Amino acid sequence: MRKRIVLCLLSAILILTGCASSPKPSIQPTVPPLDSSLAADCKALPAPPDGDYDELTGWMVDVIGLYGECAARHRATVDVWGDD
Repeated sequence: MRKRIVLCLLSAILILTGCASSPKPSIQPTVPPLDSSLAADCKALPAPPDGDYDELTGWMVDVIGLYGECAARHRATVDVWGDD
């Protein structure tokens, strides 16, 4: 009987010692939620006009504006995730 109590106490001490020396769980960094608009597809590009230079210039301005919106969403996504 006494031998059984000693073995139980020894087991309990070894278990507690093992738990005390185990590494602490790593804490995952929290990432802020992304805005759903950041996942939106880019708008389709309009077809280039067959007209004169003025029409083509207007088309290029439209294309630059459309890709500017996509670039802004991309930058916002990168800013949210940060430089880890």
